[in-house]
Formats: sequence, C-alpha cells, structure tokens
Amino acid sequence: MDRIGLKRMHHVSFAVADLSASKRFFCEVLGLPEEQRPAFSFPGAWLAVGDRQIHLIEDRSAGRRVREQISRSDHLAMEVDDLEVVKARLKECGISFALGGNERLGMSQAFCSDPDGHTIEFVQYD
Repeated sequence: MDRIGLKRMHHVSFAVADLSASKRFFCEVLGLPEEQRPAFSFPGAWLAVGDRQIHLIEDRSAGRRVREQISRSDHLAMEVDDLEVVKARLKECGISFALGGNERLGMSQAFCSDPDGHTIEFVQYD
C-alpha cells in the first residue's frame, strides 16, 4: 500500500458553544497559551500544546451534555510531567475528574470534561 505522505498531527479542533468559557478552561485552568489566529469569518481561538495546537471554533449549537460518567472513547490526551500537579489544579478550580486505573501498564491518567463536554485526558508515563 502506498503511503499518502502524512507527516504528523497538526491540530485538533473543538466546536464550542461559548468561546469565552472554553478559553477560560484551556488558558486559565490548563495554562495553554493563545496563539495568533488568521482573521477568519467566524470566532475562534488557537491554543498551543507544545508544537501542536487546539483550535476552538465557536458554534452556539455545539456542546455535549457534561455527564457524570466521563467518556473515554472520544477524547484528547495530553502527556504531562506530573499528574499530581494537574489533579491539584483541577481540584482547585472545582473541576471533577476520574482516574484511569492503568498504573500496572506504566501510566497514570486523569480524565475531565471541558465546558462543552469534550473529554480531556492527562497522562503521565512511568
């Protein structure tokens, strides 16, 4: 099978109902810096995650119901240096999270939801 020349993942986009609320979560709670974004005809924000990005695109009809049971099937995972720091920050901001329970596999995980119900995973590898 011929390769199609995929080099790497550049960004993940999330449709968000309230851009301000999502920017508070990603920028203030998680500490992601906002990057310069072209002057598209629709509101949004570009956030840096290392050399990759999360693109927030405002769509007032977007959003999932934030459930008590956090979905692990569709999610964005971000590797962290110290999961305990992440858990402390989520607690400080009143954001509930679930633990992965996969320490026996060499990883510690925490899962939470953003304001629109997208699942965010934080993983620390041993």
